Amino acid sequence: MRWNDIHINAAAACMGRTVRTADAVADGRYDAEECERSGYRAVRVSDGAESAVDLAVTAGNRALERSGIASADFRLLLHASISHQGLDDFAPAPHVQGRTIRGNATAMEVRQASNGGMAALELAAAYLTVREAPDAVLLTTADRFVPPGWDRFRTAAGVLLGDAGTSIVLSRQPGVAKLLSSVSIGDTTYEGLQTGDARWTDVSGADGWPINSQDRVDAFVARHGADIFIELVQSLWRNETDGMERALADAGATTGDIATWVFPNMGEVLTDWDARKAFGVDLTRTTWAWGREQGHLGAGDQFATLAHLWETRQVRTGDLVFLNGAGTGFSFSSAVVEITGEPDWRSSTD
Repeated sequence: MRWNDIHINAAAACMGRTVRTADAVADGRYDAEECERSGYRAVRVSDGAESAVDLAVTAGNRALERSGIASADFRLLLHASISHQGLDDFAPAPHVQGRTIRGNATAMEVRQASNGGMAALELAAAYLTVREAPDAVLLTTADRFVPPGWDRFRTAAGVLLGDAGTSIVLSRQPGVAKLLSSVSIGDTTYEGLQTGDARWTDVSGADGWPINSQDRVDAFVARHGADIFIELVQSLWRNETDGMERALADAGATTGDIATWVFPNMGEVLTDWDARKAFGVDLTRTTWAWGREQGHLGAGDQFATLAHLWETRQVRTGDLVFLNGAGTGFSFSSAVVEITGEPDWRSSTD
């Protein structure tokens, strides 16, 4: 989908403290071989008293202030997450709204696993397309992968889970970037990977903590045979490639036009960099050097990375930035953004 007059007005994040993976290996929290295979050097850990949703509120208010858009102009808030948000029987989106834009906007959740932020981006663009300026949308994500529910170092092989709240503001008013295109694809062929042979439970945590996603993956592969994993990887790459090609075409761009590539902060063992290079991705222009210091930030990798790019002056007016996302089940999203401003923002990701 090619978008017209859909703009990003701000981006921000609220990150946990930095924990070095070398320290986690030294004290036995993180397996040394897993650390080597995945390539992470650090991870963000929010181990204070705040809830996940509090991180979203902080990031949302930072983005709101940076945008310069009045709270009364916001008509929609979309909140995406994976982890527990702080309470059971709780609607986090209205909670974020009441502590950021307030007013009578509609607040909704987007539950699309790691692709939640990217899915929300496309939904917001579609919403704004049928609205009149100066309507705006606040997008937030928040995840904390803390005990007892999660063991960030062991829950899923190849992924180190980091804590962060993130936010962007989208509107039809010119801002710091223009959304040129986005594409979303769903493919449930291998959906069973996320359930394995786990039993259905009546309440969260009925099978004990922490969550062990890897057991489900292993059970799925054992049931279907080792070749299923090869088929799965090929399918994931076909869907990712399809989305990337379509997003580039809709933006009227080629791989050579992209100044910066933003992929999810997944470990190297789960990332086919050679295939991406063959597709035309300039590996030196990806944000993995930063991502490997943060961990996988749940639904918010892309928004946090955008904030970091502006805050560290790594993008310039006219640059094209490619955003890529994927979520278990599976869903895939790609988007092309054109940088239109170089704001003087202090770091919100330190």
